[in-house]
Amino acid sequence: MSDKLKISYEELNDPLVDAAIERGKKEESLRTGTGTASDELARTSLIYKNWFNLMLAGLFGSFVAWALIEPHVNDNDYGTTGNYLLLLLLMAGAFIGLLIGSMEGILARNFSRALRAGLVGLAVGFGGGIVAIICIGIVYNVLNGIGAGIIGYEAATDPVHHFSGFLLHVIIRSILWAILGMTVGLGPGIGLKSKKLVFNGFIGGMIGGAIGGMLFDPINYFVSGGTFDNGVAISRAIGFCVLGASTGLMIGMVETLSKEAWLIMTVGFLKGKQFIIYKNPSVIGSSPKCEIYLFKDPDIEPTHARINKLRDGYEIEDINSTRSGTWINGAKIKRQRLNNGDQVQIGKTIFTFSEKEKK
Repeated sequence: MSDKLKISYEELNDPLVDAAIERGKKEESLRTGTGTASDELARTSLIYKNWFNLMLAGLFGSFVAWALIEPHVNDNDYGTTGNYLLLLLLMAGAFIGLLIGSMEGILARNFSRALRAGLVGLAVGFGGGIVAIICIGIVYNVLNGIGAGIIGYEAATDPVHHFSGFLLHVIIRSILWAILGMTVGLGPGIGLKSKKLVFNGFIGGMIGGAIGGMLFDPINYFVSGGTFDNGVAISRAIGFCVLGASTGLMIGMVETLSKEAWLIMTVGFLKGKQFIIYKNPSVIGSSPKCEIYLFKDPDIEPTHARINKLRDGYEIEDINSTRSGTWINGAKIKRQRLNNGDQVQIGKTIFTFSEKEKK
C-alpha cells in the first residue's frame, strides 16, 4: 500500500493554493466557453476604480469649498459677490486638489503619501487657481469682446432673452473652467513626482473643467426657471459639484486609458485594488516610500522587489529579500520578465500582472 499523502496546515492555507484553484477555474471556463480568463479581474470593486474614487474626491472637495463660502455671498451686492465668487474658485481649486491628490494614498493605507500628495495638491490647486483667475480675466474679456462683435452687444449681455447670448456664456464658462481644471489636475503628479501623472492630470483636469463649465449655465437656467435670478445658491452648489466631480472623473479616465501595465491584488488586504505602474522602477515593499505599499505582513521587507520597464515590456526583480522571496506562478525567482496573467506573490499578497496589448 502506498504512503498516504499528508498536507500540513501551513500548506493548506498557503495563498498559492487559492491562486491555483482560481487558475483552474479560468482554464475550465475557457474550455467550456462559459467565460474568459479576464472576467473576474474585470469585476474590480467600484471603490477601487480610479475614476470612481477620484470623482468622489473632486465632488466632495468642491462641495466643501461651496459650503464654506456660500453663506457669505449676497447676490444683491454685486461688488462683494464678485470677490466671494473669486474666492470660491480658489477654494474649489485648493480642496479639489487636496482630495484628489490624497485619494490614492488613502485607499492604499499609505497615509504619509496621502498627506504629502494632498498638501502638494492643495498648494498647486490654490496657487494654480490664482494663475487661472488672472488668465480667466484676460480670456473672458477677449472672448466676450469677440462674442459681442459676432452676435451683437444686446444678445451678449442678455442671455435670458437671446439664445445666442446664452450659448456664448456656456462656451466662455467652459473655456474658463477648463483653465482652472488644468491647474487642479497637476497636483497629484507633482506630489508623487511623476511626469506621467502630471500629464494625465493636466489633460483630465482640462476636460473635466470644460464639462463642468459647459453644464453650469444650463443647470442655472433650469433651477431658476429661466430667469437666472432664483435658486442661484443651489445652481452654484450643483455647478461646482459638477466641476469637481467631472474633473476627478476625467483625471481618472485619462489615467485608466493611458495606463500601460498594472497589478491587481487578488489575495491580500486590498483585494481588488489596481496598482498602475507609472514609475520606473516601481518598488514593492513594506516601506511607505514604496510605490506599492504592503503593510502588516512580517514576510515583506521594506524594499522587497521592483518592477523595471524594459524597451519591450516589464520585468520583476527580487531585491535580495531574505524572508519569503518573490514568486511568479508558484516558482521562486530572482529576476524574470512579466507576461499577461502572471501571478506575482510577495509575502502573503498575490497580484495578477496585466499589460496593455501592443499593436
